[in-house]
Amino acid sequence: MTANCVSCNTSEPATPVTFPEARPDFNMPIQFELRNLTTTLTGQKVEINQNIENYQFQNCEVCLRSDGIEVSNCLFDNSLVFVDGVKNIVFDRVIFQNLSQYEKTALNINNSQAIVVRSSKFVGNYIGLGVHSSSIEIVANRFEDNNGHNALVVGEGSSAIVEGNYFYGSFPHAILIMNRAGVPEAMVDISGNIIDQTGEDAIDFEDYRNAAPSNVSNNLITNSGWAAVVIEYNSWQSNLTIEYNWIENTGIDWKLPTHNLQPERFQSGWGHGILVEDSNEVCIINNRILSATGNGIEIRNSREVVVEDNGIDCNQAGIGVYRYNEYSLYREF
Repeated sequence: MTANCVSCNTSEPATPVTFPEARPDFNMPIQFELRNLTTTLTGQKVEINQNIENYQFQNCEVCLRSDGIEVSNCLFDNSLVFVDGVKNIVFDRVIFQNLSQYEKTALNINNSQAIVVRSSKFVGNYIGLGVHSSSIEIVANRFEDNNGHNALVVGEGSSAIVEGNYFYGSFPHAILIMNRAGVPEAMVDISGNIIDQTGEDAIDFEDYRNAAPSNVSNNLITNSGWAAVVIEYNSWQSNLTIEYNWIENTGIDWKLPTHNLQPERFQSGWGHGILVEDSNEVCIINNRILSATGNGIEIRNSREVVVEDNGIDCNQAGIGVYRYNEYSLYREF
């Protein structure tokens, strides 16, 4: 019997797979305990004007008012820390924990430049870290159970490098990014992070408008209650690239930890891998999306979205593109 053959050009190589083929194995930021805390302050308003080390603050309100300060090997327990109008500040091996105050942020950075937060921990806070109109590097930190109103917020007009961090048990988002004022210098580079067990969307861009080129790349994002990455709410001229991320298990039945400041019940939402809605100028390339309960990638009411070379396994459509409605151009903030 003669087999039927199909002629092919063997000189042309097969198109290579460009998305990640294996789950990335990132180094976890170190787990550490603070020892030899020699000074304890309780229930005070404190102004810091010089380097400090080995301090413990309990139920305090702390302000940094001078440039060039380093805070190292310190513990802030149920305390508010403000960095406002300064530059060249470093937090190294610092623990911010147990801030149980409604809509309050453990470490709040405002109108400041060249801030570094590294090798530190944010544990059990209503909001872990907030950045507004500032430039910052957030590197090799642990964000655990910050489940009041986001683990990390990058707000209006900020430039942020978010690299090599671990996020676990965040609600509603691990990272929320906004630029409602359309500040053209706004920029984020979110790379090499491990994000696990998020109540809603793990990384959420809201009103991220008129920004400088920004990237979400090479992250491991698993077990999201809603989607892994979302660009939404008037994110026009977002200038975003989402690439080389490993996304697994979206739309899970997440158990919302309830406490006095979080009485809500978890409500299931979309289970897409990546969602773009009411936005434009987004590139989604070379991502691996596995076990999405919704669409792998959903595009709704958006324009100028590039989708290329993604590997998708999901319960619904691999890529869902929905009719564009002009009303989204005029949607109020």
